[in-house]
Amino acid sequence: MIRTPAVPQTRATPDAAPAGGGLHKRTLSNGLRVVLSPHWPTPRAAVAVHYGVGFRSEQPGQEGMAHLFEHLMFRGSASIGDGAFFDGLLPLAGAANGTTHQDYTDYFQTVPAQALEQALFREADRMRAPRFAPAELSAQLVEVAREIRHMRDGRPYGGFPWPLLPQALFRTFANAHDGYGDPELLGRITPEDCARFFDAYYAPSNAVLTVVGPQGPEELGDLVERHFGDIPARAVAGRQPLGEPDPDHDRLLRRTDPQAVRTAVAVGHLLPDPATELPAYVANMVLAELTGRPGASSLPRPFTGPVGAGCGFFGPLDALSPDVLVVTSLLPAGQDPEDFTGRLTDWWSRLRDPLGPAASGDDAVAAARSLAARHRRDHADLQRRCRALGRLELLHGRAELALELPGLLTATTPEQVASAAAALAGAHRAVLVLEPGEVRGGPACAPPPAVPAPGPAGEPAGPTRPAGRPRPMPPLGDPVAPAFDGARETVLGNGLRVMAVPDRRAGLIEVRLRVSLGPVGWRRPERAAGLLGAADRAATASVRAMRLGGELQVSTGGQWADVSAWAPAREFPRLLGIVADLLDPARLPDGSAQPGNAALRRSPEHRMDGALRLHWLGPQAAPEGAGTETLAELHRALLSPGDAVLVVVGDVSPRRAVDEAARALGAWRAAAPARTLPASRPLVPATAGAPDVLVLREPSAAAVHLTLCASEPPREGHGDAARYLATALLGGHFGARLAERCRRLGRAEHVVFAARDLVGDRARALVRVTAPRRSLADAVQDVREETAALAAAPPGREELDTVRQYCAAQLLTAFDSPGLLADALRHTMVSGRGLEWVIRRPRLLGEVSGEAVSQAARALFVPVTDTVVVLGDVGPAHEVAAELAVRR
Repeated sequence: MIRTPAVPQTRATPDAAPAGGGLHKRTLSNGLRVVLSPHWPTPRAAVAVHYGVGFRSEQPGQEGMAHLFEHLMFRGSASIGDGAFFDGLLPLAGAANGTTHQDYTDYFQTVPAQALEQALFREADRMRAPRFAPAELSAQLVEVAREIRHMRDGRPYGGFPWPLLPQALFRTFANAHDGYGDPELLGRITPEDCARFFDAYYAPSNAVLTVVGPQGPEELGDLVERHFGDIPARAVAGRQPLGEPDPDHDRLLRRTDPQAVRTAVAVGHLLPDPATELPAYVANMVLAELTGRPGASSLPRPFTGPVGAGCGFFGPLDALSPDVLVVTSLLPAGQDPEDFTGRLTDWWSRLRDPLGPAASGDDAVAAARSLAARHRRDHADLQRRCRALGRLELLHGRAELALELPGLLTATTPEQVASAAAALAGAHRAVLVLEPGEVRGGPACAPPPAVPAPGPAGEPAGPTRPAGRPRPMPPLGDPVAPAFDGARETVLGNGLRVMAVPDRRAGLIEVRLRVSLGPVGWRRPERAAGLLGAADRAATASVRAMRLGGELQVSTGGQWADVSAWAPAREFPRLLGIVADLLDPARLPDGSAQPGNAALRRSPEHRMDGALRLHWLGPQAAPEGAGTETLAELHRALLSPGDAVLVVVGDVSPRRAVDEAARALGAWRAAAPARTLPASRPLVPATAGAPDVLVLREPSAAAVHLTLCASEPPREGHGDAARYLATALLGGHFGARLAERCRRLGRAEHVVFAARDLVGDRARALVRVTAPRRSLADAVQDVREETAALAAAPPGREELDTVRQYCAAQLLTAFDSPGLLADALRHTMVSGRGLEWVIRRPRLLGEVSGEAVSQAARALFVPVTDTVVVLGDVGPAHEVAAELAVRR
């Protein structure tokens, strides 16, 4: 059938009052629903458009069409040329993407607040009149086919659990078919087919527009009306019928995969309909948390391997009913799927008694509290918040659910969770088994063929409306500066540097502790990783943080020891107490540190930097008895407050944050005098004489990784802003010279970027290169020539303004969430800078001249081949040096 939207006679129909949590909702005269989240405390803005079309909207013969169309929507519209959608985004460090789900397709952008109107213009232009050029369609058919091969057909466990599990659980075409589609069949799609699909589903009345930004509701509303209000209303095709009866028996689907090394199993159970049984649905979310998250329940886990569990294939409340609770596991050798499903049923049977063993009722309360906190954290992120509001409005008619869900979770009782467990333990289910085999095979025990839903979902509407004349892109608005009201920075008596910044977006606290490992840790990163793991276990830090409703992770990339944690604001003192216990060597057991597994999974960059640290440490010998010291001795040698920074971002006053940090961590001491962080440490000068080439051989590597670097000379005055711009201009932004050179010379396989960081005791400038073995010399020559050109001649005003604008905008991305802000401030502090640099940086970037940028390039990047680290299938160092013609 054709659904015709009711067309109001007024300009827009707002709710009688703003929706909960400060949301403002309205419906435009063309049927477009609008959700506004004004006054969001960030210098950036997000826009999302959700259309009511997804995999389950497809008719037989259209499999994969919704996903293909998502790609096409980026390829051109009436006012934006073919392939030009990102041209105005990238210079502003903006981002855009789209995703296709069961019942919707969403398109979203994040931009500096000053570019919000431009983001709205882009979305309105493609809602009004996208273009389906044959060349763009052909290109996207190739891209979609590549994506299908990569995601479903060309990797281990492709299609697990989606889209294979629905084929076992469901019987109607809409629910059971493979939304990836067949590349060969998709290749028959024509531009006319695309136009019909657009007319059938991409009308304003089948969409929700969401805007989150720092502007007020009136300004946001006016911008929305300006760009979307004149898009014509039109009828759209109705939704496919989705309902089908619950399974009356267990269903099994077996597949083989030649790339699988162990058997994987997925179990699917139908979920309650959130439209009519929202409390029961939420109880299943808590049950999934208890099932899939180690440590979430104090009941002994019956599983012999890791287990994942969650509501929905793509997340909770991400689809209309029917939706699925999915449990997955990669089975240990020797365990069969029947044993796993039996253990799962037994687990749920034990959980169904809220007064049962090990206080499972308390576990349910803790799991609900943890889920609620994690939800608040996720939705404090600018983009996630925007997308969630739009998704929940489109699917469930209530954007407010994004704000209400934490309360619904914490209101869930153990009895409700027990009821959910009992229902699943006694219900029929679908089981997908994906096991090793010689070929990628069909089911050994297949479900009946999927039956198409009776009758078409609706004939497409008439032809697309005329696009009209192209419209000009609106200009940028006024920039919005980030706020640091009340932020504090201090040094505790033990040398620990502390920065505290208020942020009330989530009602949480983000804590970041970073400690320089020093020569002992740099020489033995595996033992440092082992020590951190032992400290976490001894303090039960990760488990305790989870019981607070938060998370804590310890890690090392070889240069630093990192503690990253978050928790509800009320738990801030207890979270700092857990961190303090991690830093207490007296808690460690006797024995020496064993190498940690984390060190065995290092990236090529970490491996190259590890070799460089050892090289730059020079003749310093490891302490006597290296490897035989106790854990406590190693702890005192590695972790010193004088080499550490602590960042606190969240819903607490900065003064209290500093006081709590002093109370919890002020007693932290090191056995040896502290080394100092870069704020006051003199930099080690570059080695004199011929450059060094370090080789890490990896015979099977398809590409070769290079790090070209040199020590960075000491900073003077405000020259750091010039160095920041020089680094970006050479190889650190969308149009950097090294990237443009690769495009100009057809070096599509080359990945090149420039940066500055710390390795060991040195600040360095570096250029990373990934290139085929045959063209290493060309890659190094590209770096030499571009650095020499930038050092010899100042950039012109237009190029400098472009990179200055990009850098200023890119810095704002750190404010998209409290967690990202904490990460960025940690990086700022360990590089020897503080709040003053963060606050003044935008103005300083605007004052840098082209000559200053050129001078910075001479200081940083002309000597960038002082040391060359190579990882890949190459010969000895002297042969590589000769091949690359490396010379001072």
